[in-house]
Amino acid sequence: MAKYIFNDNTKLLFIKDNYILVENKKNAFKKKLDSSFYEKLLDTCRKHYIFNSSFFSKNELNFLEKNLIVKKVSPILDKYIGTKYEKFQIYLENILFDANKMDYIKNNGTKKVLFVGAGGICTAMIDYLISVGITQFGVVDFDIVDITNFNRQFKYKENDIGHSKIAQLKENLNTQYKNLIIVPYEKKISSTLELKEILEDYNPSFVICSADTPILLIQKYVAEACSVNNIPCIFGGVGQKSGSFGPLLYNKKGFCRYLKEINKILNNVVNIFPCKGSFSITNSLISNYMASDVIFYLMNKKEKVKSLNKKCELDFDRDEIYEKEKY
Repeated sequence: MAKYIFNDNTKLLFIKDNYILVENKKNAFKKKLDSSFYEKLLDTCRKHYIFNSSFFSKNELNFLEKNLIVKKVSPILDKYIGTKYEKFQIYLENILFDANKMDYIKNNGTKKVLFVGAGGICTAMIDYLISVGITQFGVVDFDIVDITNFNRQFKYKENDIGHSKIAQLKENLNTQYKNLIIVPYEKKISSTLELKEILEDYNPSFVICSADTPILLIQKYVAEACSVNNIPCIFGGVGQKSGSFGPLLYNKKGFCRYLKEINKILNNVVNIFPCKGSFSITNSLISNYMASDVIFYLMNKKEKVKSLNKKCELDFDRDEIYEKEKY
């Protein structure tokens, strides 16, 4: 028996006297239904967003399908009904034309993501990546859990204070989620070579630079090591009034231009003092945009990546994103 789901791309309103209002890309109309059909449709909407074909007659189903009010459940969605990926698959099938044919969630499970830095950005982003089926993570960090960072590092507990960040992160994630594979690298990165060795050992699909020290040098090490190993990467940072996400570097041209700019700054600047104050909300905002870009890139949907070879600035006061630099 076929299963159906209400189409999120169609707006459906129930109004008095058995009328419905329907609006989608195909059309918009108001129609009066017979009372039995109206009540049945309203009751189904209230109780069952996924339902069997037996709920409606053949003519009623034809009407609902023709006007994009409902659509058949795909074999991929059927596979994920009742799992933690159900809602994500529904989302994908409403925004991607091929998501009912290609199992993006299964493909995500084959990806390996390496975080350089286990602070605020990492501990926010990792939940978003896990939620779309990514289960393999490498994490590079050398520091210990510090209570002064608890305003934005929500994967740590007070009992973790004074212990290794990556060891506690692995333990806490494995307590929260099943079937994760987390490979810790407890090391302070002080050269491109050191990071290159980690990349060659872990062989990630993607690298996320979520560290802020040594400022500019860590970005240089990540970009150089990823460029040599042909691995895409992304950068992010959070300030007081604004934050940045990107560039997401993926080709030689982007890497070369980015490294040229980094080296230019390093040749002229003695030191840069990083921002010490932080707000959990601004960290989360930057992490959200970074996670979105990483997820869509790994799903080969580059057209949905905002920071592709671009550094994007988010003005926290105006809530505006603008392109700062292009590589």
